Amino acid sequence: MDKILVQDFYQALNGFDDREYLLYKIHYDIAPTLAGIKPASLITFVNQTRNMYELWDRYKDEVSACLGVRYYELRRKDDRVIVLFYQDEALAKCLSLWKNRQFLLEQGYQGSSKVEENLHHLKERYEVDCPHELGVFLGYPIEDVTAFIENSGAPCLSCKYWKVYQDVESALKVFKAYDEEREKVIKSVLQLYKRSA
Repeated sequence: MDKILVQDFYQALNGFDDREYLLYKIHYDIAPTLAGIKPASLITFVNQTRNMYELWDRYKDEVSACLGVRYYELRRKDDRVIVLFYQDEALAKCLSLWKNRQFLLEQGYQGSSKVEENLHHLKERYEVDCPHELGVFLGYPIEDVTAFIENSGAPCLSCKYWKVYQDVESALKVFKAYDEEREKVIKSVLQLYKRSA
């Protein structure tokens, strides 16, 4: 993706009020999930240029309703909140894939087909550390998730949205699709910004 376009996007974001800033930032970050090509996306809200922690608490229900996406808070600390955004049907389908279910069973999951129950267990495991199976929830290929664990994050064949150990060609196509969805959001927000300026 064009770095200058991304820089323009972040500069434009600063021109919006708090609610719009949060809405467009989330829209950009989870664009592949909203497009249906990724079952879930993870965002960590930390206080940087704006108090994102407070903005999230104030607008989370309004923003998620506006975007038509569900959210689940995996972890809260004093200065940050980690949130998984997902489409219920897409995440349920991803978690029900045989290879994914078998892997999750090995990680102590109960084999439930209910998304909420799986998210609750993920949250419990997140209290200790960021669990490796998070990659399954995010739609990463199970082969890459298991290879990452087995190799302790050692050198991979490619890396962008996740570390790729197996099918690089397929992963690169997915990365491109993610970038295309994010670019659509960037262009839409930049048009809105120009009209409001």
